[in-house]
Amino acid sequence: MTEHTPGGLYRRWLHELWSGERDHERVATELVTPDFAIHHGRIRPGGAQELSGPSGLVELVRQGRAPFSELAFDIEVGPVVEGDLLCARWCGRGRYAGGVPGASAPVGTAVEFSGNEILRFREGRFVEYWVCSDGPWLMEQLGVT
Repeated sequence: MTEHTPGGLYRRWLHELWSGERDHERVATELVTPDFAIHHGRIRPGGAQELSGPSGLVELVRQGRAPFSELAFDIEVGPVVEGDLLCARWCGRGRYAGGVPGASAPVGTAVEFSGNEILRFREGRFVEYWVCSDGPWLMEQLGVT
């Protein structure tokens, strides 16, 4: 699968952007459009906490990776492509690095969490993103009550 197919783009998304310690700004600019929209919890188009475009994606990745070290993601299901939509299930594994309010887990605790994503693509780049992850299970592992 080449990197220019939707599946190839998704592999880059997961392995270079979310798992990688690479140049996130460059990778995000290559993978998403300037008007890229993120739908994730309170982060949504038009909302007070809106993140958009490549810079918004880089910030989302930074926020998501900050409490963890050795964080890597694997594809569990998919990617499945239908029309202009791609969906996949992933699993993230790493170690807690600290900084989650209310967490009682010691730094270095191994964590594992999964999620589902839907991405809409156009002309070789992603334009819209929805994600749902098992945050309650992750918080349980971190001892957040």
